[in-house]
Amino acid sequence: MSSLDKLREQNLAAYLDALAAKTSTPGGGAVAAVVAAEACSLIAMVANFSKDETAKEIARRAHASIENLLELGDRDALAFDSVMKAFKGEGDVSSVCEQAADIPAQVIGICLSHVDDLEYLSAQGNPNLITDTAIASLLFDSALRSSELNILINMKGFDAIPEHLGLAINSVPGATTRLQFIASTIRTGLS
Repeated sequence: MSSLDKLREQNLAAYLDALAAKTSTPGGGAVAAVVAAEACSLIAMVANFSKDETAKEIARRAHASIENLLELGDRDALAFDSVMKAFKGEGDVSSVCEQAADIPAQVIGICLSHVDDLEYLSAQGNPNLITDTAIASLLFDSALRSSELNILINMKGFDAIPEHLGLAINSVPGATTRLQFIASTIRTGLS
């Protein structure tokens, strides 16, 4: 899989082979986006098995997020290539690093938009799929923390982090606390 291959068009085995290959892309940014897309897929599944109108709207939003996240995963690979070129003198390092950091910030934004959905589904969703709700919470937790790291590595060595990236970073702890609470509450209910 080259950085020009679309995540949506890859089968899982080809994607994992590309991820394991001795190439820089796809890398952690694409993984964070794919993990968040998997969480959205679980949200959509749970919502699709629920009967109310709110759940139908949750499923619709989750499907839209899957598309956006896969696109962000593809864009991450291209952004990384631009960063590497800039460090070799083929572009403005500051500009391309900020553009690269904007991608995980967008992943964070999408993850944040689904925390309320998970809280709703944990209380109102199909109880037979409650562990899927917990797993989606844990996947979002991972995607958020991974995206935070990707922002930080792209901005490493810069005197100041742009405000919108700082806001994305600062939103992670509160969201991960909520997500961990959802998962642990579900876990406790299974004991």
